[in-house]
Amino acid sequence: MLDQINEQLKESMKPVSELATLNMSTLQALAEKQNALFTTLLSSGVAFAETVSQQKDVTSLAEAQKTYLEGLQQTVTESAKETYTLVSGAQAKAGEMFKGISEEMTAKMAAAAKAK
Repeated sequence: MLDQINEQLKESMKPVSELATLNMSTLQALAEKQNALFTTLLSSGVAFAETVSQQKDVTSLAEAQKTYLEGLQQTVTESAKETYTLVSGAQAKAGEMFKGISEEMTAKMAAAAKAK
């Protein structure tokens, strides 16, 4: 009897644990992406500072700044797109999970109603 209750509890908690796993993996991936972004931004900033310190005239300084800002914009844009894709994918998976849970609950309630 106790084993049956334990199995029912595990089965009923399965969707919650699957959702928690999805959230954890998504958060971990987001943290890794943010870490990579900040590392890239920091190293780009240091490289830019080195480049600027070596410039002898205003024209080459302006060109170096333009190149740096274009690279910065591209890096941030790519990171935003990757983050959006990751979060959208996780949201879609969570939606599928909730849909499955809803369908399962509806079927169980219908079966319980027929049994009465």
